[in-house]
Amino acid sequence: MYQESERVATSQHKSIIAHATLDKQLNILSYAPELGQWSNRSSLSGLCLFDLFPQLEANRDRILACLQAPSGAFVYHQAHFADNIHADQLFNLQIEALPDLPNKLLLTVIPIAAPTALHDKNLGELTRHNRELLLLNRASQILTATLNSAAVMENLLQLAAQIIHAEGSSLWLWTDEQQKTLICRAAFHPGTDEKLMGLEVASGQGVVGWVAATSKATIVADPAADARFYPHIDSSSGFVTTSLLAVPVQLRNRTLGVLEVVNKRDGRFSAQDISYAKTLAASAAIAIENAKLVETLRQTNADLQIQNEELEAFDRTVAHDLQNPLALVVGFADLLQTSAVDISHTERDRALQLLVQNAHRMSSIIQEMLILSSVRKHDVETHPLDMAEVVLGAMDRLRFMMEQYKVRIILPDSWEVARGYAPWIEEVWENYISNALKYGGSPPVIEMGSQLLADGRIRFWIRDNGQGIAPEKQPLLFTPFTKVSQVRVTGHGLGLSIIRRIMEKLGGEVGLESEPGQGSTFSFILPAYRVEDEKTAVKVAEPF
Repeated sequence: MYQESERVATSQHKSIIAHATLDKQLNILSYAPELGQWSNRSSLSGLCLFDLFPQLEANRDRILACLQAPSGAFVYHQAHFADNIHADQLFNLQIEALPDLPNKLLLTVIPIAAPTALHDKNLGELTRHNRELLLLNRASQILTATLNSAAVMENLLQLAAQIIHAEGSSLWLWTDEQQKTLICRAAFHPGTDEKLMGLEVASGQGVVGWVAATSKATIVADPAADARFYPHIDSSSGFVTTSLLAVPVQLRNRTLGVLEVVNKRDGRFSAQDISYAKTLAASAAIAIENAKLVETLRQTNADLQIQNEELEAFDRTVAHDLQNPLALVVGFADLLQTSAVDISHTERDRALQLLVQNAHRMSSIIQEMLILSSVRKHDVETHPLDMAEVVLGAMDRLRFMMEQYKVRIILPDSWEVARGYAPWIEEVWENYISNALKYGGSPPVIEMGSQLLADGRIRFWIRDNGQGIAPEKQPLLFTPFTKVSQVRVTGHGLGLSIIRRIMEKLGGEVGLESEPGQGSTFSFILPAYRVEDEKTAVKVAEPF
């Protein structure tokens, strides 16, 4: 007996239920074992639906219409199997589309005791609930199999809206370990996704903040009448929330954030919806954690690969640049040892001068190696910088070089006070000054200064009177261990790489302004010192 309905057939024996999936030709793809027993057949795979229930064939078009109208269902009362030896054994049938499997139908078969069985439960509600459980199980499999956190969040929100029959959903996660602020990391709100992304709420603020702070799920049937509701989110996104449910996303008793589902499409959110949302949130928490671990591992591997490549370049550069001054040191030492009597005082003094210069050059290279290692490995506390003292320290290290180039240096009357780590900033100045000496004019003129920026940070700069740097070479300068041949001297390739590393570690920036023939201005930017910073020590995080 056919009845065209939206899931209204009922059954007395709801504990006995079986399913089969059908393709768009109504052939059986998979089935529950009970169907084989009830139909008195050893195998049902590949059979047409009408081989089991011939009485349905007249309704082929109505059944296939379910593929085009997923919200409807074909319901048939008191059907019997073709080979059923018990004529009084009847079944209620329901056929509907599977929303997550295109061109597939779900057949639900429930036996009834007799045509007059009491209709104590709507078969449509029962089978819809069963279908939702199937979807929930498949959703958990999809989430836990995904190793990309963005994909996990996107799948979670679409599945939540689909299974709970809601208009939209969003995922809010803590911005940091202090758990003071939640940020919308993903949203499934057609038309308003981008406006919701990045919105923040404080812990305890709004329904989302309340759920995060209390780790309790909640349903809000009338947001406008609920004191916890935070209307700023709607006003910022343009979305209108008429009802919502929110559940904590937890992993090992630790709340990671909140899953919010809004605007139930039919009726009100129920305790069953809360249960579905909690199940999805639990699977998502595991998936997000796994994805983060995988992404961290990938990033670590990428960082290690970069470090290995840099170390190889570092080894080649250092070996080459140490070899030259070492050869000169050994050569002049041999000359002085073996020919001390045969050479003039002038030649001996010149040999000693070159020996000392190359020894200082090797010392400088080794010092830079140690600084680079320190920047990679160590945490430091930052303090207000006496930049005049730091610059004088760098210049003192370069006194032999400055005498050689007969440089003129212009210093400011005062420096802006920034926050940093003095030994590393001294290394920055030492490298910038040595480059200005090498690539400046003849003789070099070097000017240094500082500037307070509009954003409160401080820019320190050094300007030379050299030939400038061609635009195509400028992007290469701060690339690790890149050399740029200049008019007079080729540097050893470590200095600017070290400056870049130091600025990354201290949260600063490097900069360059140069035009051919107009000299060059190198710079670095650091946070400004504030008196209130003295109350807490600022620790610099590891870059790797």
